[in-house]
Amino acid sequence: MPNFPTLRELLLDVLAILWPTACVGCGAADRDCCARCVAEVRAAAPVRRRTMGVPVFVRGEYAGVLRALLVAFKHEYRFGFRRQLGPALRAPLVEAMALARPGRPPLLVAAPSRPAGTRARGFRPVEVLIRSATRGWRIPQRRVLRTTRGRVGQVGLGPAQRRVNAQRIAVRRGAVSAIRGRDIVLVDDILTTGATLFAARETLERAGATVIAIVALCVAERRDTRPAAEGGNGESEWSRLPERRKGAPHWPTA
Repeated sequence: MPNFPTLRELLLDVLAILWPTACVGCGAADRDCCARCVAEVRAAAPVRRRTMGVPVFVRGEYAGVLRALLVAFKHEYRFGFRRQLGPALRAPLVEAMALARPGRPPLLVAAPSRPAGTRARGFRPVEVLIRSATRGWRIPQRRVLRTTRGRVGQVGLGPAQRRVNAQRIAVRRGAVSAIRGRDIVLVDDILTTGATLFAARETLERAGATVIAIVALCVAERRDTRPAAEGGNGESEWSRLPERRKGAPHWPTA
């Protein structure tokens, strides 16, 4: 029986001769992502837990190999990196879905992509990551949210600008009836200030859905490091977002 991993490595060696490449994580020659960096992303790690009015589950920090892969995937349009990033999203998804009511699997909803970004990439990053993470699962997914006129990318915006920009989200007309009364797990790739996810949660709940949890691949915590005399307290911006009006659910014990 042929050794498929060995054959794959031989093929990659040939391709590296024809099209030289380097690892996005460490710069090692001949692989887009070397075996050591792949192992680092795949290594079991405790899911990070936070709260933002509802439970938040995150795979890791927006740093190192995870950050390098995500930047290449989103901004260099290197679609193949979904194979490393998607499985990294599975553990936080599993913990989030454990909060669902018995016999009622939650609907997975991706944070919306801007049309300009989708046209440039040819794909919606978060939706691709969800499909890769849930391959073989029978979990319902649906494109529910859209951005509205005037929405721009969040990168480079200050906290106040992010909050205003994040509000430009709406439920797609054809999805309103489908989400009414449904439990939803809201998914994004990066959690920074939390403005986008908070606005998305509010939008979904105004439409009659219940967001039971939020999942992100990674978190980039932006901390207020000003001294207390200047109004700072060292907390991350998104940890201070409002709780759900009826109270946040408890963390799962498992």
